[in-house]
Amino acid sequence: MVLTEIPQIKKLKPNRFALLIGSILPDVIDKPFVLLGIGTGRYFSHNLLFVLVSFIVIFLSTKRNLRVSLPFLCGLTTHLLLDIPYVPFFYPFISYEWVVIDDVILFWFDALFTNPFVIITEIAGVVSLVFILIKNKLYHRKEIMDYLKGEGLSIQHE
Repeated sequence: MVLTEIPQIKKLKPNRFALLIGSILPDVIDKPFVLLGIGTGRYFSHNLLFVLVSFIVIFLSTKRNLRVSLPFLCGLTTHLLLDIPYVPFFYPFISYEWVVIDDVILFWFDALFTNPFVIITEIAGVVSLVFILIKNKLYHRKEIMDYLKGEGLSIQHE
């Protein structure tokens, strides 16, 4: 999302909402399975087949609109890259050994507070969000939605 603040990219008015959906979709699909005791949280939607199929579905359902489908693809791809090395890229074509996590919530909190990489990425995410909100004066829900759609601010700020 921060990359969309680069002036050359910002001029293209990328659909940030599609980028946001693409970047969280793998976890929205896979995390509930972990809570049910299936997989590790990186299972059905954390692979290249899912990326390809979901991109094609979005591309065709938006009538081949690259302004929506490419940011969606970038969000998905970035999500998978940030989850390395725990991504089964070639599932279901290659078998992966799945670790069953007994207490998922405890596992997530433990990673959040003890894994330096997780700590740094979470802090970077919060700082990036605050930066974007302040830099673009996004103080109201409508302004945030316009920003995510790439339409710019509907209210002129002085």
